[in-house]
Amino acid sequence: MEKQPVDRRNFIKQTAAGALTTSIFTGNVRGANDRISAAFIGVGVMGGENLQVAMKQPGVVATAVCDVYQPNLERAGAIARREGHQAREVHDFREILADKSIDIVCISTPDHWHPYMTVEACKAGKDVYVEKPACVAIDEGPKMIEAARKYGRIVQAGTWQRSGEHFQKACEIVRSGELGEIAFTRTWIYNNTPREGIGNPPDAAPPNDLDWDLWLGPAPKRQFNPNRFGVYPKKYSYFRYFWDYAGGHLTDSGIHVIDIVHMAFNERMPRSVVAAGGKYWLQDDSETPDTMQVGFDYGSFLGAWEHRSNNTEGTTARLMGTTFHGTRGTLYVDRALYRVTPEKGSGIEASEMKRTANPHPLHWANFIDCVRTRNKPNSDIETCVRSSSACLLGNLSYQAKTRLDWDEQKQTVLQEDARPYLHREYRSPWKLEV
Repeated sequence: MEKQPVDRRNFIKQTAAGALTTSIFTGNVRGANDRISAAFIGVGVMGGENLQVAMKQPGVVATAVCDVYQPNLERAGAIARREGHQAREVHDFREILADKSIDIVCISTPDHWHPYMTVEACKAGKDVYVEKPACVAIDEGPKMIEAARKYGRIVQAGTWQRSGEHFQKACEIVRSGELGEIAFTRTWIYNNTPREGIGNPPDAAPPNDLDWDLWLGPAPKRQFNPNRFGVYPKKYSYFRYFWDYAGGHLTDSGIHVIDIVHMAFNERMPRSVVAAGGKYWLQDDSETPDTMQVGFDYGSFLGAWEHRSNNTEGTTARLMGTTFHGTRGTLYVDRALYRVTPEKGSGIEASEMKRTANPHPLHWANFIDCVRTRNKPNSDIETCVRSSSACLLGNLSYQAKTRLDWDEQKQTVLQEDARPYLHREYRSPWKLEV
């Protein structure tokens, strides 16, 4: 018999009381000065940043670091020691999850590992900080939410812009109605990348200091390729440009700016999505589009995403932001500031607020506070699943070359032919089970 889709609203209503009760009796409710034992799974560039930020949080002790690539593992161990933490270096994440002394885990692996590790960490009684996007397939997200609620876990996603004061203020302005009726939002990232991109290296034997099979995990079996791995200490990770592991610019950077649209509009999902794009510039072996436009119909307004790889309008190496266009004014927000520009004759005043503090440490501070208090974090897993799902629908529309209509109640699309693409088969022996 076909398994019925999860009705998210009913599920959360049924489990909210149970999650609260569970969290009270886990033994993990802590005072402000209690030590929190933390382990870090995946300690490449982003994982290393999370490690350094987390160790600055009062009471957090880096107990273990974990990676299948030995150079990353040794680098993370050295970082921890420099800060006075004696973190043991672990090859296999399952050893981390089996350690009952560890309270929280940070998952900064390639994207295709996020759902499985999050669910298993919740089952092991650990609170979780998981990098974005939450998942690579639509049907993985509800299982992550279910695991967090069922096992009473705090799960904070790495959409850290939500902890930035100027982002919070910008969303308050949108919700207040100051901008008037908003009919259009725009999100983007522009890069000016050399045409050779990440190149076209041949398949090869994996390095001796990498467990390639464990790195692949639930993803399809593939021969090692330097670009498919692409997790080097001084390079922006290349795995994100291959469909087996991620979703390109849309799920990597797009989720950050689209997440702010969702935050401003109380986590609304688009009703329909249509996308177009391709590889118009890069001549490398990446699979995801280097140029793309996506339209998101949210019912009362249209959202747009776009990225390109060959032009930034001459202003910087990387442009990224969100705009809200209302009848009375436009609000622009990026990682440096927000700015309100009035429409002529609107009567509202121009305003601006610059960033006062780095949101990334604030995001970790919020997570640790919620571990102690059991309050819902700024980027609760449900919000990241919704933003991730919107991005994934954009990629699926691009791949299927068709418009997709979202059924919020059944957590699926109306186009039956597209439904198989909402699911991802896990390679044996891995199974995503709550």
